[in-house]
Amino acid sequence: MSAHLSANGVHFGQPNYNQSGSETDLNSYQKNAPVVIKVGFGSGSTTNQTNNGGSGSGGYIDGTEVNMGVPSAPNNIYRLWYQTVTDDNDGSNSGNGFRFYRWTPSAGWNELYSQGEHATYDNNMSDWYRLSNFICYCQVHPSYPTQEHRFRVYWEKHSTGNVRINCDIGGDQRRNNHHNNQYEVWEMDRQSFSTFGNFNPNF
Repeated sequence: MSAHLSANGVHFGQPNYNQSGSETDLNSYQKNAPVVIKVGFGSGSTTNQTNNGGSGSGGYIDGTEVNMGVPSAPNNIYRLWYQTVTDDNDGSNSGNGFRFYRWTPSAGWNELYSQGEHATYDNNMSDWYRLSNFICYCQVHPSYPTQEHRFRVYWEKHSTGNVRINCDIGGDQRRNNHHNNQYEVWEMDRQSFSTFGNFNPNF
């Protein structure tokens, strides 16, 4: 059985045609089985947002809340991705990592994943820029699958140096409120999604 991906979803097998060339058995040709149900995306709203404080300090990355509404199926999967330009700012010891949170009306905000406070780190480098990113997957909330789902990105810090995210850089082209970072949340059809090894996104 052949399969291919199109704008309408995953096509399995072959359609049946009549003498006029029209499809007669749509059930054998699942062209309306979408892999990606919905995409929410945006950009953290503050250029050069400062992350300061000692190890373990943290906070919300301005403008990264995405409302994905009510999931289309109770066992669907969310794909979360964030990428930003980061600078150590003052040249001293500093590290930074990101954290994803999920919200439903009944559960409130719950942390899903954290990279740790020094997923990126520099040891007294004088001027150290990096492109930081984080991608992960989670299931629809197992206890509240019929409720609205929202997602956020938070930062977590290591050591005492100041870190700035969503940096402006000479020669960059920021427009339409794109602040050198991107944030995406995809709702994906669970039947079209498989895992391997020990990874399990069901929590």
